[in-house]
Amino acid sequence: MRCPTAVLLLLAGALLAGPPLAAGEAPGAMAVRTNGDVTILADRIEQVGADNLLVATGNVEVTRGTTRLLADRVEMNRETGDVVAQGRVIFYDGDDQLTGERVEYNVRTGTGVVYRGRIRVAPSYRIAGERLERMGGSVYRVRRGIFTTCDDDESPAWSFRFGEATADLDDLIYGTNASFWAKDVPLIPFFPFFAAAIRRERQTGFLPPVFGTSGRRGFFIEVPFFWAISDSQDATLGLDYFERRGAGGSADYRYILSERARGSVGGFWVHEGMQDGADRGWGQLRHDWQIAPGLQFRADLNGVSDDGVFRLYQDSLQQRAAQRAESNVSLTRTLQNWNLVGRVFAYQDLTTSSPVELQRLPEVSIQGVQQPLPGLPGVLYQIDASAAHFYRELGSDGTRADLRPRLSRPIPLAGYATVTPFAGARVTAYDRTVTSTGFSHGVFIEHTDDRERVRQLAEFGSDLETRATRVWELGGAGGLDALQHSIEPRVRYIRVLGSNLFSLPIWDERIDHVPEADWLEYSITNRLRGRTVSGEGTEAVRQDLARFTVAHAYDIGRARWGNLAGDLTVQPTKMLRFRGDMSYNVEHGAFQAGTTDVEVTLPFVTASVGTRFDRRTPFVPDWVEIPGTYNSGLPIPEQSNVNFLQGAISSEVVRNLVLRASTNFDARTGTFVETRFGADIKFQCWALVVEYINRSPEFAGKTADNEFRFSLNLLGVGGVLTTRVGASDSGPRLK
Repeated sequence: MRCPTAVLLLLAGALLAGPPLAAGEAPGAMAVRTNGDVTILADRIEQVGADNLLVATGNVEVTRGTTRLLADRVEMNRETGDVVAQGRVIFYDGDDQLTGERVEYNVRTGTGVVYRGRIRVAPSYRIAGERLERMGGSVYRVRRGIFTTCDDDESPAWSFRFGEATADLDDLIYGTNASFWAKDVPLIPFFPFFAAAIRRERQTGFLPPVFGTSGRRGFFIEVPFFWAISDSQDATLGLDYFERRGAGGSADYRYILSERARGSVGGFWVHEGMQDGADRGWGQLRHDWQIAPGLQFRADLNGVSDDGVFRLYQDSLQQRAAQRAESNVSLTRTLQNWNLVGRVFAYQDLTTSSPVELQRLPEVSIQGVQQPLPGLPGVLYQIDASAAHFYRELGSDGTRADLRPRLSRPIPLAGYATVTPFAGARVTAYDRTVTSTGFSHGVFIEHTDDRERVRQLAEFGSDLETRATRVWELGGAGGLDALQHSIEPRVRYIRVLGSNLFSLPIWDERIDHVPEADWLEYSITNRLRGRTVSGEGTEAVRQDLARFTVAHAYDIGRARWGNLAGDLTVQPTKMLRFRGDMSYNVEHGAFQAGTTDVEVTLPFVTASVGTRFDRRTPFVPDWVEIPGTYNSGLPIPEQSNVNFLQGAISSEVVRNLVLRASTNFDARTGTFVETRFGADIKFQCWALVVEYINRSPEFAGKTADNEFRFSLNLLGVGGVLTTRVGASDSGPRLK
């Protein structure tokens, strides 16, 4: 049993102030405090000879600052501070724990050696070696060692083994003559250098190479390198080799200049030496700069070497199916009631080799919100204006200016409804007049001359809307305190008259193609909202449970019924969400478009199914408020331009296994465009993600491009083995 604190302090004072102890033993627990702020606590302490050698045995504890040494036996030289510990040695360096057979340590310099030692670094890092030399602080030099984050000390599930390494327990470990092991099997027998971050998400270092196979690229290998340049910038570099294509690389540089400015520069390049020797790839640049409150600059530049490079080297279906590579540079000034935008917009069309891209170099626009008109109480005005210069090599180009002012006056009807008459005008000026149209290089183009043309439009009409609401008290049924049902009818009439509507270049259909209109549109919306039960000290949550809109229209000018349109959203709980919309042509008795999305989230499975069907004409005039109601009067195509099915499911089959599957089916051609099967295998210190991708030959480029890929994620080390280049998702940060 240890002595009370007062007794220990008296004994320590006697040892420090009194004459040296003669050789012999002191009965019971003892404590000694040296003049170096070192405290020794043990069952037995003795001083040997006249050279100030202390020998402590039995539950020895040596403490200095945040370091603490536990052992069965400790020898300490009080003059030099040298300590030799043996027998169940445990050394605590702050939150880190080190064990070994023998420790030689100097309490004054903080340096020493641990033989056959192991270090446990919070929260999950493990370092072991035949010899661990503490260089000071939290830095160790390790000889013939092992690094892992697994709990198994004898044969971990994965480990890096190395000849020599330097470990900074607050930063990283890096070493030479390394290998990567799974249990007792060397998966990668040798690589000259390795580095892994400790307690940091971003750290410079090579990552082990990655292997895979692809139907069109053959066997491939990727060697990634992550460079943590500073806290505010980093880069990911990669070397790539494709058996059937050639060699190349990738780069992605990320930076933060200030709290208001950040961006990235990246790209991919490959020299197809195994094909025709072509150089292919893509590049991108993104920059966001909040210059001042309400003033923002943005740049998003993208370029590709050819139309098919995405389809061959990108991964996701969305990227592989991209029809454009767009570049946009903009400067935006936001005021209370106005938004001013100046931009330059250009793109590469990936669907044709003909130079038909219509670039906006530049475009300036002003958008205003509805605001009171000075001098006329209750009257609101809104002005939109734009000017753009269009350029392209094949087809019409030129300059256009557009001005569109509008006035409106909401009038309440005894609190039961609101009627809002409106009137406006539109003037659009062109420096070109279309003289003829035709085909060139298989592309429909317009032929123009230099005659100026001004289109004039006048629009007027009225909106009528009302709302009826009722609330039911539920008293906690289904977790809801109350349920609100609202019915919102709305009627809109608009008349559009104009002159000089023909021989105009069509650069943007929403602006350039505005036909005259005598249009009546009406809809009714039902909403269900719930208010949750709130406990004491908490606020109730209001949530939208369901919304259902039905709309129809009548084209008075053409004496033609519009389409019947519907939109339904249902989300009674977080486990189920449904959204769907449709457009039904009552004139021909046929569906023209429909979309559905269902998402189910359960504790053990997550699934989603979506459909896309559309055989409408792509053009909808801007005076149509609900696009699904517009009926162009043209015959309905027998075959839709879009008929797609998407589905995905993910299930946690057992605690350590998640299975995934997704598919994209084109019903027009009866083709599974892309189907993916994957498995996530998760354990204490590692996770393996395996994925097989089956792509349709028609979509992949007339050749099957089935692919197998894997990603091995090691706990605490980041994605060191992956088939996609990139070692860190955290990105740079501003300090």
